[in-house]
Amino acid sequence: MATSARDSFAFEAFSAPHLAALAVIGLAGVLVFRLGRTLGPSGRKTAGWLLALLILGYGGAVYSRQALAWGLDWAWSLPLDLCNLTLIVCVAALWRPRPLWVEWAYYLGLGGGVQALATPDLAGGGWDFVLFFWGHGVVLAAVLFLVSGRAFAMRPGAVGRMMLGLNLYALAVGALNAAAGWNYGYLCRKPSAPSLLDHLGPWPWYLLALEGIALATFLVLDLPWRLRRGLKP
Repeated sequence: MATSARDSFAFEAFSAPHLAALAVIGLAGVLVFRLGRTLGPSGRKTAGWLLALLILGYGGAVYSRQALAWGLDWAWSLPLDLCNLTLIVCVAALWRPRPLWVEWAYYLGLGGGVQALATPDLAGGGWDFVLFFWGHGVVLAAVLFLVSGRAFAMRPGAVGRMMLGLNLYALAVGALNAAAGWNYGYLCRKPSAPSLLDHLGPWPWYLLALEGIALATFLVLDLPWRLRRGLKP
């Protein structure tokens, strides 16, 4: 990013701009969830397509920003980070809500999205600020819309399937990283900038710590559905 853009607004966690962005995203999420509860099948299909277009628009804006600022490269422009794959799955689930796609969107999108919104990895403002909260906000809205249907219920065993999918992702992308010298998903080394991974030990131990965090997060997100199944007659 250009220096002038960074200097114009240095991001600070829980500052007025951060709280304002969280308030807008929270309000939008509530409205989308309530809308999803009232729409019929044709209305849900139309709303799903519109949300998917918002996600695709975000992806186009990110790639345009990257091309103009740094250029596109195999080492960082492929959609192989976990958040990129989650965006793709959200679009697929909005267009055609298959149970496995909805599960991935819910556990990965909500679990990662809420943590990212609370502790953004963001240095400056301008377009970086807009794109960060646009991307994470629309994913949160998409997840709430996907689970808003009155007849929707998460299937038993979802946590196990998500952990299996997460480990298959790590094996596949990690092997590709090792072969090509890339670092998608920070599976081969930590980011150069300070991050949460700095507190989780050296490689590969921080990967095991992340797996434990993921499991704990998935279990918390699964709790409402387990309680709902237990309350059914």
